[in-house]
Order: sequence, then structure tokens, then C-alpha cells
Amino acid sequence: MIQILEIETMGLKNNFFKSPWLFSNQIKHINDNELNDQKVSLVHIKGTKKIGIYCKKSLISVRFLPDKIFNHIENNTIKKETFIKAISEHLNTLKREKIKFQFPKEEAFRLSHGDNDGLPAIAIDDYQSVLVIQSSSQAGEFLLPFIIDALKLIDNRPLFERSTGQIRKMEDLPERTRWITESSKENNNYEVNCNFAKLKMNFFLNKAQKTGLFLDQRKNLEYLSRIIKDYDIQSCLDICSYAGAWSATAASSGVNDLTLIDQDSWALNLAKNNILANSNNNVTVEMLHGDMFEHMQRLLKLEKKYDLIIADPPAFAKTKKHVPEAKRAYSRMTKLASKLLSDNGILILCSCSRHIPDHDFLESVCVGLNEGNWVFLHKGEQSPCHTHLANPDSSEYLKCYFLINRKL
Repeated sequence: MIQILEIETMGLKNNFFKSPWLFSNQIKHINDNELNDQKVSLVHIKGTKKIGIYCKKSLISVRFLPDKIFNHIENNTIKKETFIKAISEHLNTLKREKIKFQFPKEEAFRLSHGDNDGLPAIAIDDYQSVLVIQSSSQAGEFLLPFIIDALKLIDNRPLFERSTGQIRKMEDLPERTRWITESSKENNNYEVNCNFAKLKMNFFLNKAQKTGLFLDQRKNLEYLSRIIKDYDIQSCLDICSYAGAWSATAASSGVNDLTLIDQDSWALNLAKNNILANSNNNVTVEMLHGDMFEHMQRLLKLEKKYDLIIADPPAFAKTKKHVPEAKRAYSRMTKLASKLLSDNGILILCSCSRHIPDHDFLESVCVGLNEGNWVFLHKGEQSPCHTHLANPDSSEYLKCYFLINRKL
């Protein structure tokens, strides 16, 4: 049996919750002697049918679970097997919901987008041949064993965990990269081939970033593939190229002169292979290993120009205190990239920093743009499988601007 403690809210006018969580100053905290060593517990919000995971040490203190689980509570407890079954049913519901987004058949997609999908701090990406799980907080650590058991009830595919990154470090959690399913451990094969955004993509689970690929860029990659043939694009500069999805999209549309910048030499080789796998022509791929700003400055000195430039860096603002510095970095990135762009070329600028709202990113971009008649072709966002809640919070995190310096 799993014990469920009762918790009271503080300072809330009503018990109508739009957010998937409650902050530390919104609840009356539970005494330590009622909690485990990690100070984590399942809780029921007094006077409501809301249950969640309580983490006393976290600023986000309660993260809500699916409401239907409340129906299985008896005498402030829930049977472990009942809890696991309820999670498995919720996972099936998520899969049915996300299939409705009409992704091409057998394409990789995000099954669970953490709190926004009712599974606190747990991301699950479906790469068709393998499911990759990421836990990003203490709440995720509590939930993870139940998630694994729930997935095994409904799916016999291999399970891999990639729980890494800055967010875990902020909660003093160790990084974990491992096979969960025993049969997969014996093979020791980390290579994954999948379809994504109409591309054939390859990566390796033991060396990947995040869960493997940045599936949130799906719709933006598809938009590029739709418009690229309407412009005279011969050359492409892909900044922070990682697995090469942007350049592979360009190559699949006939662009044959591609330059990649990334700090990871392994990722550059991965990107090149993905570009070649998706190209219909003989392509030239130049790989620049190192700092993006240093390479852009060097390219400017060489008077290089590119018809298509994509800048898709990691999040510059890991926390709110990093926002001013991040805005300056986005402006600098934009300034250098815009100077490298050919007349009537396309400039794609991205931010995945959830602490940078759209208006701040736009301001940073505008500060960095050189003189010209800059217009929006498109404002992209995260793929719908990365659930965006209908409330004004950080669930809308990905900004993707398609710009052109129009020559009149």
C-alpha cells in the first residue's frame, strides 16, 4: 500500500487549479517525521479531488497527477498495483490523444511531456524501436519506478533511461544513462534509427543530448521543408547543429553546400551522416568544431555568406537569474548570424529557454538584427506532442523565428 498524506493550500482564493503544480508558498508543509528520507510523498489536496507528489525540498512543492487516480484512493492509501494500472491507463490515453496530431506513420514523438501531461517531471519519447525515459526532479525519481512498471504492462519494447542535464544538478540528483530492460543490456547496442519530421535520423542513446533528438522542432522542420524550394537556397550554415536535423531538411530539399558548427565533435560526425542519409545530391559538408561565437566571427572575417542560417542553441537561461545574460547572448548571436546572411536569405533563430518569454526573445533579436527590412515569414513553436497548456506559464517554451531581410 502507498500512503497518501493530506495537505492544505495557503492564500488561494479557491481550489480551482489551472497550473499543474503548487509552489512552496502556496501550501502548509508536512512535518518531516511523516515523510521519507527524500522528504517526498503522495498527497491529497484537502477539500478537493486533486492528488500529487509532494517534495518538501523543492520550490515546486506539489506536482499534480491525473485526477482519475483519486477514484482509487481508500482510507488515504492506494494499492501499488492499482496505482501502476492507473498510470498505464493514463499512458494509453496519452498515446491515443497524440496519435490524433496526425504525425506520419511510425514517426518518433513525445508520449509524455512531464507535468503538462500529468506525469510530473517524467518525459517519455517514443522512437518506435525503443522508449526513452527522462526524470528531471525528485518528484520524477519518486514516480519513475511506477512509470517503468506501467510501461511494461502495456508495451514490450526496450526501455532506456537518460536522466541527465542541468535541472537534475539543481536538485542534487546524479545523472543516469542506462538500459532498464534486462534483455537490452546484453545486446549493448545503443544505436537508434527512426523517422522524424519526414527525415531518416540516426543517433546513439549513450552519447545523445536530452532523450536523443529534439522532437519539439518537428513542425518547424516541416515548415522549412515546405518553403525552402520557393527561395534560391544554395548554402546553409547550421549553428549548434547537434544531430543535423535542420541541415538534413535543407539537404533533402536540394541544398548541397552545408556548414555545421557544434562544440561536440561526435555530434558533428553524427550530423554529417544524417545529412548524407537524407540528401538526393552530392553534398559538401564542412564541420566546424568549437565555440559558435568564435566561428561566426571567423566566418565574418573570411567574408562568408549563406542563403540559409539556423541558430538553434541550448537554453542560454537555465534559471531566472541568467535572463539578462541570456538576452545579451541572443542579441549577439542574432547580430553575427544576420551579418553572415545573403541578400533575401532566410534566418532561423530559436530559443528553448523557458525563462525567456516570447516578447523578451523578440526584443533580443531586434537588438541584434543589422540594418534592413526584416520581416517574419513564420513564428514557430513546439510540436503539439510537447503539450502546451492553455494558461500563461512556462509550458510554451520554444520560440522559432523565420526571418528574411527583404530587399525592396
